[in-house]
Amino acid sequence: MEDERFMRIAFRLARLGRGFVSPNPLVGAVIVQRGRIVGVGYHRRYGEAHAEVRAIEDAGEDAVGGTMYVNLEPHSFHGKVPPCTDAIIRAGISRVVISNIDPNPKVAGKGVEILRKAGLEVEVGVLEEEGERLNEVFFKWIRTGRPFVTLKFAMTLDGFIADSRGNSRWITSEKSRRFVHKLRAWSDAVAVGAGTVIRDNPRLTVREYYAPRQPVKVIFDRNLTVWKRWEDYRIFDEGEIILFNSREEFEVRVRRAVVRGIIASSIEDALEYLGRNQITSLLVEGGSEILSRFMEKGLFDKVYAFWAPKVLGKGLSPFGLFDGNLEERLRLHGIKRLDGDVLAVYYPARK
Repeated sequence: MEDERFMRIAFRLARLGRGFVSPNPLVGAVIVQRGRIVGVGYHRRYGEAHAEVRAIEDAGEDAVGGTMYVNLEPHSFHGKVPPCTDAIIRAGISRVVISNIDPNPKVAGKGVEILRKAGLEVEVGVLEEEGERLNEVFFKWIRTGRPFVTLKFAMTLDGFIADSRGNSRWITSEKSRRFVHKLRAWSDAVAVGAGTVIRDNPRLTVREYYAPRQPVKVIFDRNLTVWKRWEDYRIFDEGEIILFNSREEFEVRVRRAVVRGIIASSIEDALEYLGRNQITSLLVEGGSEILSRFMEKGLFDKVYAFWAPKVLGKGLSPFGLFDGNLEERLRLHGIKRLDGDVLAVYYPARK
């Protein structure tokens, strides 16, 4: 039970890196000496010191003979920073408790092997399932080469994301909208379809939550309909924009934005491209056609559904073009109240 208690502290530390460390994983570390925490650390930003090194620096000489709790296997290769395994051994730590083995082929058990050969006691698998959930984005990207895809939509009690004219603004509360900005800040990229750009004219930026960088904006614009009238849309005001289309490839600067046209014959091709370019997480915000296509193909890993206490009577549903049974596709994970709204979180149903 003590191992689980300290590992959960490492998890909480790791979460502080959300939105800052991609494409690296979330990692937190705790050093304990005779039941007392003597050092803590987490991976704060991509390219900076890893959690284990920060915890060792925090503990100082108290690290000698102590136990380190870290949610992910310490890396054992020279990258942007030296191997964490070397730092752990030099610090004189005697025991290391790990939640998950790092699936990165450069590590994948090598870190554990190095520590054991150096005489350290190593235990693996403490709260393994929780650790897997913590780094679901990184694990998906490393294992498949594709980003972790989250579908997000807001709808009324009668199941509509917009009225019959396509108007969808301010269905949810201010608190829910702030939460969406948090989701954007945690994502490498945010995607919409051409229809959503035309109807809603969104900016797709993080504005109500601190973010070290803005997510890449992705538009599925098969016939370049939006691009032909780019001057009309705020999405082209700034940032990095990818236009997946079936016609041409290009790269141009407009206003304060860099726009890249990429030919993709399918959503799968688009995801492969994003993954190759270190986009580890993609937040798909709509509209109905794009959400339906991702659902139909099973190309999603998580769903955030915001339910607002409003009634439209008729309008557009989030998966209006999906003919299947949503109950067979989705498994409820949790529910949270956001002012008067309800946020339901789903994962794909286990086959």
